[in-house]
Amino acid sequence: MGDYSAKILLKEPLIEKTSDILPIFIQKINEENTKLTRSIAVAHDLLLVESTVDTHFWFNVDAYLKKDEKYANRLKGLANRLHETFLLAPLWEGLGSALLPLLISLFKAQNANAVALAVLPSKAQPADAHFNALASIGKCAANDSAVVVIVGRDALEDFVGVDRNGSRMKGNRIINYILEMMLAKETVTQELNELSRAFNVKLYTAISVTGASFKVYGSFESMLDAASLNPFLPFNLASASVLYVLVRLPLSLKDKLSRGKIELATAKWSKVIANVKSIYVSEPIYVDDSSDRVDAVMFAGGFDTTDLTAFLQKKAGKIKAEAVKKGLLQEKEWEGIVRSLAVNP
Repeated sequence: MGDYSAKILLKEPLIEKTSDILPIFIQKINEENTKLTRSIAVAHDLLLVESTVDTHFWFNVDAYLKKDEKYANRLKGLANRLHETFLLAPLWEGLGSALLPLLISLFKAQNANAVALAVLPSKAQPADAHFNALASIGKCAANDSAVVVIVGRDALEDFVGVDRNGSRMKGNRIINYILEMMLAKETVTQELNELSRAFNVKLYTAISVTGASFKVYGSFESMLDAASLNPFLPFNLASASVLYVLVRLPLSLKDKLSRGKIELATAKWSKVIANVKSIYVSEPIYVDDSSDRVDAVMFAGGFDTTDLTAFLQKKAGKIKAEAVKKGLLQEKEWEGIVRSLAVNP
């Protein structure tokens, strides 16, 4: 959903390499977007919003969907034909912030598994960006079946790491790298959704280590230590209640880093996380290459969102007050959005 997502996905040949997925771009019509997305996607994979539609704020998009029944029905049609879905949305854009909670609800109604990667605005972005973001994650948190992985734009843009070839990897390219891992694991959406339902957890964030040489690090715990130094969102890891671990490694390390050994290593490493209730290590993704490089992504869920909510409220305060004054937003609706985040486990 949105411009930022499309530009990230089209930087890399990820979609072209994966023949058994259906890419769908939801965007507002403009010359640049249409040219980019049509370069790889056929017409029925583009759900374009007319250029004349106001999509600045999430409530503008909500109002548009109430008026345009045809477009709203096209969105509903997605849920009828997709069973395992990854959603990528920049939450400062009105389109992404409004459609993310809506699509999660539509997939829930069809008993389809969905996992969302939601990108928060940079701290440097203005108030309207944070207003849209707070509304979106609040509405997602109110949904019983939401599995939303929140990442910060600042952390993405500042990311520096290496890939499996040892080549330098910078910036938001890491999104494609993580998505490639998730797409390679057919059960990831089901596993994350089951974990979320079991512990009533809706919001996650992530830490990762990429292209880590096993010879250099010496142990999986050391890799997790390194990953925890650069989270994709400032948060208190010790407050997390559930952990989901996804690992990709060469076949040559299958014995040294079996699923059972990764589980034990993660359990030992997590002793500093006082509130952890469950750790789920997915069966590793094994690749046939000659390196000793390991990729690991840990999704930490149920963490304390108090500081995040307070920051977003402070940044969004003026926009919220103006929207209420103009009758574009009801005070009770906003209070409900904020309350949903307060009760997140």
